[in-house]
Amino acid sequence: MKQAWRHLWRSRRRSLLTVFAVLIPVFILVLELGILNGENKSLFENTVKFETGHLQIQRAGDRPEGGALPLIDDPERILAIVDHTPGIAWRTVRLDLPALASNGSRSQGILIQGVVPEEIGQVSPIGKLIAEGTYLRTGEKGVVIGKELSSLLAAKVGDDLVLIGAHPDTGMGAADVPVVGVYTAPDPTLGRTMIQVDLGLAQTLARRPGAATSIVAFASGVAGPWDAPKIDRVVKELRAQLPSGYKVLDFRELAPDLKTFETVVRPIHVLFMAIFFILGGLVVLNTLFLSVIERTRELGVVLALGASRRRVMRMVLTEAFLLALVGAGIGALLGAGLVGLAESGGGLKLPGVYSDFARVMGMEPVLHMRVTLSELVVSGLAMVGVALLAAWVPARRAAALEPVEAMRHVD
Repeated sequence: MKQAWRHLWRSRRRSLLTVFAVLIPVFILVLELGILNGENKSLFENTVKFETGHLQIQRAGDRPEGGALPLIDDPERILAIVDHTPGIAWRTVRLDLPALASNGSRSQGILIQGVVPEEIGQVSPIGKLIAEGTYLRTGEKGVVIGKELSSLLAAKVGDDLVLIGAHPDTGMGAADVPVVGVYTAPDPTLGRTMIQVDLGLAQTLARRPGAATSIVAFASGVAGPWDAPKIDRVVKELRAQLPSGYKVLDFRELAPDLKTFETVVRPIHVLFMAIFFILGGLVVLNTLFLSVIERTRELGVVLALGASRRRVMRMVLTEAFLLALVGAGIGALLGAGLVGLAESGGGLKLPGVYSDFARVMGMEPVLHMRVTLSELVVSGLAMVGVALLAAWVPARRAAALEPVEAMRHVD
């Protein structure tokens, strides 16, 4: 160890180069992990808060293509179970119903969402996207439509729409409903096909008072996708308690895009970082190889004085280990410091069009970063491992030197 330290201090320039070769990949990896975790969290939050919730309870049964979910005739009985299940922080009832909306001679196929207006804001951005008129109130006979549907049907706030709902279990129901609000949708398809009405009105259109198609719920203490085990425990508990004929779907089953992120985006990041690690390892190999060549005579003297080949090999590997440990430690700390600095300032503000899109979606136009202690440790140790593998070749060369030939070497 002492000999390794002495040589490192003698060759400061080369030692600094090796430290930087290790530091930079670790620093970039920590930043990549911070951004990746932030992206994952944003995707998770946008999905569960504006679409699925952490989980949903639905009636078991196949849903025909473009058709309606099976009706839950007695949601109060299921809500009683949900309310007595540990780990549930919030829940609401929703009724989704395929329908036809018409105004005069114009008509359009749509999906009606029957909601409890005061509750649905947890999983729907529509209440925040109202451009004209107002949002729904509980018990109000009214409808909120997208700008695209408003243009398509030539319907504005105050006009009446004829809604004809159809469910395979109950047949068809119709109502004449005034437009109370128009929202700006982030996606034209959503604005053209999605409308919201009060839950009671949706039940009337489905011709099934008190019915619903899903119970949407959030689990307690979930800050991001890393807390998914808490959701899994609640899902397992509900599945054990619910009567037959019901199913519990978690956010992964409800939003396959999250799984796509894990199976496609994350491996791309891993491949990108592997390239940096390999480049760092090559620099370590090159600097130590040159070091061994320059010290051929010195190593020959050490071997001639009786040092074992294993000891010489260990000396070179110790040098690599010390340099890699210092570089990895500094890189991890710098990366963690930059992530912490970004978060202390409220996260990284999204540029231009991304910021505008986030605001339209009702989201904060900021990317938050997150890195854990275990990720810092693994990042540093991974680079140390790569450096030691790279040092193995020059270490073997040093150990294989013949003392007499090495002592004759001319620098």
